[in-house]
Amino acid sequence: MQDDLAKPLGMQDFVLGQQKKNYAPESVPPEFAMYLSTRDMARLGLLMLDCGQWNGETVISCDWARYSTYVATQFRDINPTGFRNYGEPERWGYGLLWWVWDEQMFLGNAYIGFMQGAYTAAGTGGTYITVLPANGMVVVHQVDIDKNYRAYVSPSSYMAMLSMLANSWCGDECK
Repeated sequence: MQDDLAKPLGMQDFVLGQQKKNYAPESVPPEFAMYLSTRDMARLGLLMLDCGQWNGETVISCDWARYSTYVATQFRDINPTGFRNYGEPERWGYGLLWWVWDEQMFLGNAYIGFMQGAYTAAGTGGTYITVLPANGMVVVHQVDIDKNYRAYVSPSSYMAMLSMLANSWCGDECK
């Protein structure tokens, strides 16, 4: 991670010694947790938004960036089924390490709405990196679980925050 991402992206707060494997009895492979600052998380989001490019250089291939954010497991097939709450507005399928917005396209393959094409990385307690290509936005949300290990922001609350941010976006009309 240090050589492939942190150095090329100029991460300001990356500390190699903080990155570690976490072993959990309910999982066969270990979790490879990334401990990143909000601004370094934003760099990852911008890298993905710009199709693997950073300052005019290719850090990851554009094909891989797109492929990893394509729905591999649709919302209706997500397991455990607790992730499929039909009463909530979230419709996240899963790509390759990214949750991918899985809403049907409209006639003519037109995407409508700020969530179309969106993808998000979700971490412990409500830590997110969300890319909203329709608005050219990256949203990063951190939860300080070091101060309070019970800190938590629900997916529904995070979606409400995303909606407020997207509704405040003024595009080319900003002054």
